[in-house]
Amino acid sequence: MLAVYFDKPGGPENLYVKEVDKPSPGEGEVLLKVAASALNRADLMQRQGQYDPPPGASNILGLEASGHVAELGPGCQGHWKIGDAAMALLPSGGQAQYVTVPEGLLMPIPEGLTLLQAAAIPEAWLTAFQLLHLVGEEASMLTPHIVAQYLHKSATLNPSNPPEHSQALLYHL
Repeated sequence: MLAVYFDKPGGPENLYVKEVDKPSPGEGEVLLKVAASALNRADLMQRQGQYDPPPGASNILGLEASGHVAELGPGCQGHWKIGDAAMALLPSGGQAQYVTVPEGLLMPIPEGLTLLQAAAIPEAWLTAFQLLHLVGEEASMLTPHIVAQYLHKSATLNPSNPPEHSQALLYHL
């Protein structure tokens, strides 16, 4: 199968498409034929050598993807069937033609959404939703000092690419 790959940390010029082994689903895993994958900050940081995938996870970028169920691993007990459209939250590997997903991290695609739209829901959209609606109640307690500490820490992790929204965020506080 083909996957987006990089051999050394750096910029987007280090990315290329590489032939890699197609994964096989293990116990309780589903093989997803990827139709679309989103790009997240963690993917960019991993490509730059500033973020390691979790132990045992693939080095292929991609924390979320959508596609169709291609195979069910042993022990799968959910309602998934071959050909079902799904989206998935991943530890890595979404920027490839196939990815294995623990059955519990596979989600149905909401009615009316395309596979392309659904690819950004499991990580990016759900994180934003959670912050706005669940953590948002505490947002009124944020002070410019606390936000400045967060932005400083973010910029320190990647001084060549500080958060673009930092000035606007501080201005609104």
